[in-house]
Amino acid sequence: MGSCVNYVLVRDGEHTVYSQGGGAGHGIDYIFAAGPEVILRFLDNLGDSAGREWFDDIYCEGGVLVDVDRRVLLLFNTVYNQVVYRAAMLEAYAATWPGWEIRWAYDGIADLMVYVGVDPAGAHRDREPKRTERNEFGPDDRVAAVVTVRGADGRVRLYGLNPDMAWRRWFMGPDLVEWVCAGPELPESAEDMPTAGLDLDPAARRAGLWTVQPLRGLRQRWAELWPGWTLEFWGDDMARQAVHDPDRLYDSIRPSSIARDREELAKRLRTCWSVRSTILARGTSAEELQSWYDMNFGLIRNYLDADVSAQELERLAGLLRGA
Repeated sequence: MGSCVNYVLVRDGEHTVYSQGGGAGHGIDYIFAAGPEVILRFLDNLGDSAGREWFDDIYCEGGVLVDVDRRVLLLFNTVYNQVVYRAAMLEAYAATWPGWEIRWAYDGIADLMVYVGVDPAGAHRDREPKRTERNEFGPDDRVAAVVTVRGADGRVRLYGLNPDMAWRRWFMGPDLVEWVCAGPELPESAEDMPTAGLDLDPAARRAGLWTVQPLRGLRQRWAELWPGWTLEFWGDDMARQAVHDPDRLYDSIRPSSIARDREELAKRLRTCWSVRSTILARGTSAEELQSWYDMNFGLIRNYLDADVSAQELERLAGLLRGA
């Protein structure tokens, strides 16, 4: 099925669900960067090229809800959601979605379901982590998440989780403390910016959590999984955890990094959105383009039916860059 996504359009009090596979999650960032006028044309023309089922949060790598009635854009993406790029994307969206409330769906596809009144129970499955004796994080592993643990001596120790174990470990409950502390502390050389962090104080039975990855129902099940522990959810505020070690944990994003990734988003919009005049100018024949359209190769029919001109793309790209 490839990278699967759900789109949800809310209009006149009714909602329509669209489902796309085949790598669709790799395009959410630039597709929806185009703003409401273009996106409504895009969604209205999906027709039979899209399914109508909800994906669960194992298969669903992205989702976007467009509420025309309340002017709300609710979205998440697990493909282009690195902390800096995501921050740049949301900042850029404010320029192309003026007057809209832009929200991040921290619980992934379940948040979209709840928004339209659908029971999210079917979204969550396969939560149980694979049991291993100790934290197997290695020196060459990429840091996907960070766990900080306050010891009995008052010292806060840092531990890394690689992408294979990151979100699943939250569901271990208090066993996570002993499990993670049995492994190596986060190397001084680690430079990766994680996409989630869990801060644990076993003595106070308190936890703080920030993330840009879908939580897959963790907050709803917290009392069951972590009995007696309180959870404070910090949204995407990684600085709340970084106070323990500002030199090793990121507490802010440089404006220059935001500007760089806004430029990258604008470039992706200009190069990835199919425009008829641009394709023909590159030497593609009208007959070949028509064959692509008929097969809807790479959703080209949906892009072309949105009827975006090269001039409109340039204007939108300028907004995304902040020009």
